[in-house]
Amino acid sequence: MGKTPASGSNKNRSYLLWSGIGESVSDIVASPGMVLPFLYLALGAPQFIATLLLPCVKAARMIIEALVSPYIKIGARAKYAMMLPNLVIAGVLALVALSAESLPVWIAAALFIVVSIVLGLCVGIWALGSNQIYGSELGERDRGEIVFTQLAGSCVVAIVAVWLTRDFMAGDTPYQRHRVLLWMGVVSLLMACMFLYRVVVTKTPPSEQAAEPQSEDKLGFMAEVARGWALAVQYAWYRKFLVSRIFFLSVELATPFYTIHAATYHLSTPHILSIFVTATSAGTALGALLWRKLVRHPIRYTIAGASAIASFSALTAIVFDLFGLASNPWVYATTIFFLSFGIGGVQNGRYLYLLSMSSEQDRPYMVALGDVVAGIGGIIFAAGLGMLAQLHSVLLSLVALAALNAFSAYLAVRMQDDSEPKAA
Repeated sequence: MGKTPASGSNKNRSYLLWSGIGESVSDIVASPGMVLPFLYLALGAPQFIATLLLPCVKAARMIIEALVSPYIKIGARAKYAMMLPNLVIAGVLALVALSAESLPVWIAAALFIVVSIVLGLCVGIWALGSNQIYGSELGERDRGEIVFTQLAGSCVVAIVAVWLTRDFMAGDTPYQRHRVLLWMGVVSLLMACMFLYRVVVTKTPPSEQAAEPQSEDKLGFMAEVARGWALAVQYAWYRKFLVSRIFFLSVELATPFYTIHAATYHLSTPHILSIFVTATSAGTALGALLWRKLVRHPIRYTIAGASAIASFSALTAIVFDLFGLASNPWVYATTIFFLSFGIGGVQNGRYLYLLSMSSEQDRPYMVALGDVVAGIGGIIFAAGLGMLAQLHSVLLSLVALAALNAFSAYLAVRMQDDSEPKAA
């Protein structure tokens, strides 16, 4: 007897759930915000480059999403648009784990930049395929439940995995001791691909819809950005949001600076990345529980609260440094916990705020301009604070982050209430 649609749908939900957990675990244990910069610093390379790895990922993702979105329209193609990037990421993580330490410092620095760009390109393609698969194969309620379960499940799996494998974290150098996390990321991605391969697309859009020629009304990405600029001139709330989003980057891109600061104390501390991965996972999971409830209230207050928590995290790191407490890895991990807590609130909050405030016809243009602003602003922000850390002290970068995060909270409160009507 053949499979019923219901049984196939249930299996797809399970496969998508477990593939998402595998992908999220890899994103945690091979994080471009913490793990990759730490491994990079373990090679003795300049601090400045470490601050650019995460912005490179985000900028590359923005570019590729704009370029390839017209081509990922068919369910089967979208499925492979999730699998193939995972395989490429697994390959580049393995390349870094195997070869980075044997390279001259500047070549290794270039390798990490290239790897970050490749990660961003792959994540961008994966996201487009994911949106298509999740949108066609899952109902709205299932999507919400699966995404939240993936987030919580991946945090738990990552914590368990880093402590079960701590005996493998042995070696003569910090890089050799911690590169096992990259191999964990490789294994997680391969497992994710195995589950994705089992997904059977049941709701492929009609072929004639896929082959539909582009109409004259279909805008390219730069035309969407130009339209977004016109909307920024038209709507006061959107202008405030764009300015605020630039400062929100001080929260979203802060992690590498904490990594640099922590590395000055803990580059040779055994299992330090296991401790930090635990703190990151716990902060992300517990933050998701809180922010999920708070977004029912005006979203700007959620963003403000999350930014304030990030500012508190920076102040905590500064105090720990001044009073000699930063040398305790578990004490320092509390700053990572609070930062992860805050980052989740800002990222989800500004996404939901724009979703709530924009109309359906204006939203793509507002998103396009917002992505450009964030991509350019992210590189400038990271370069500026990175040079400050390289030429003076990373502690000064943390002082700047504390101030910028606090100002982000102020700007969030000043944004138009999402319960108010949209007005120019």
